[in-house]
Amino acid sequence: MQFDLKSLPEHRVGFWLPKDRRLITGWVNKLMVEARKKKFSHLDPLLQAFKKVVASDVYLNALSVSMFSEVPNVHPYNKDPDGQPELKSFNDMLLAINVIIKTAPPWSDAAELSGLIGFPINAILDWPMATASGFAFFLEPKVNGCLREILTKWCKYLQDPNQDSNLVLYPPNGWLGTDGLNALTAKGDQNGLSSADAYTFTQLYACPNPDDPNTFGFESWDAFFTREFQDNVRPLDPNADIVHACESAPLQYPVSNVQLTDNFMGKVQAYSLQNMLDNDPFAKQFVGGTVYQAFLSALSFHRWVSPVDGTIVKVTNVPGTYYSENMYQGFFSGNPDEAAPNNSQPYIASLATRALVFIQADNANIGLMCFIAIGMAEVSSCEVFVKKAQHVKKGDPLGTFHFGGSSHCLVFGPNVKLNWIGLPPKDDTRWQNMDNYHVKSGLATVSP
Repeated sequence: MQFDLKSLPEHRVGFWLPKDRRLITGWVNKLMVEARKKKFSHLDPLLQAFKKVVASDVYLNALSVSMFSEVPNVHPYNKDPDGQPELKSFNDMLLAINVIIKTAPPWSDAAELSGLIGFPINAILDWPMATASGFAFFLEPKVNGCLREILTKWCKYLQDPNQDSNLVLYPPNGWLGTDGLNALTAKGDQNGLSSADAYTFTQLYACPNPDDPNTFGFESWDAFFTREFQDNVRPLDPNADIVHACESAPLQYPVSNVQLTDNFMGKVQAYSLQNMLDNDPFAKQFVGGTVYQAFLSALSFHRWVSPVDGTIVKVTNVPGTYYSENMYQGFFSGNPDEAAPNNSQPYIASLATRALVFIQADNANIGLMCFIAIGMAEVSSCEVFVKKAQHVKKGDPLGTFHFGGSSHCLVFGPNVKLNWIGLPPKDDTRWQNMDNYHVKSGLATVSP
């Protein structure tokens, strides 16, 4: 009933941020050179409002200062590769976000300068959110309310076909240049423990105009990032009672005997059903049951499908945190997560912005189950396509994330006897570096 820290992958989960921290800090330095050229009078109105909210609250204002001063003044936390200071103040943070929300993430920065910076705000906050003050600051409802408005505005820009967000797709240095296409295609061809496929990008994904050499017809960044697979590329496994709801890599071996309440903020990040399910009365029905959690790559397919045949019982959108990580993954541990909240996924299953979709399965041996879409960092736009009383078949669309990779959970009751398909044994070393499993492929059968 807890997160097995020994099973953590050594690479960046979901390929959000590059493995070499020096590449992240180099990117941050470049960003801050541009950001510091701007004047505070040119801040986006939502950032000005955020600054005012923090300045007018004595507690938040103190945290906004100390979460930067608490970052150790030693290597590698205090300087970038060029010897320049990294992000050093709340004002620096506002200036940086002001630049970030006016463009889409460019592959040129990602590939040539810093590896894949798929989550730019996450990248600039890695160290401050790892401090004790940062832990407190990013849990505050006022802070998350401001961040919600800022990220929503950015999301609208990334979705608007009349804006210029698709310029970052252009070859030769964009997402659809040679390097970008190679990375996107390699991720799309992964097939769990099976041999990788050999599709091209346009064979994998439905492109509005595959003859357009610049954008393949994607009119916005969001249109590109929420792209769909070509028909028949991801067939439904007819022999599975439960299929993979997302194109995703399992985080750890499924956890059984989950409890109604548990210490998800502790060192071992136990799953806590009452918190995960936002105090829903249904939570009690899952006590002693099983949680399967998997993460979505920033390079992958971002839509969710129904894992079972059944009827939608309830849909709940839960507002939550955006940049909170487990405190034991911060400086408190002495070895902070360089891509937080990478190693805090069970923790954020109880706190992050998320969508809960309760499904009464047609199969009586499954009964009521819950799909949880977990928005991580910038990826907190959980759009649900289904509604109460709607009947869905395995593989039918449930919803989508906007802007990148994230995490999700499937929650089953205590009487569901699950027989996993194609997952390694619990102590297998392959859990250290799992590839994506195909969406709609078989995840489990159930026994009476």
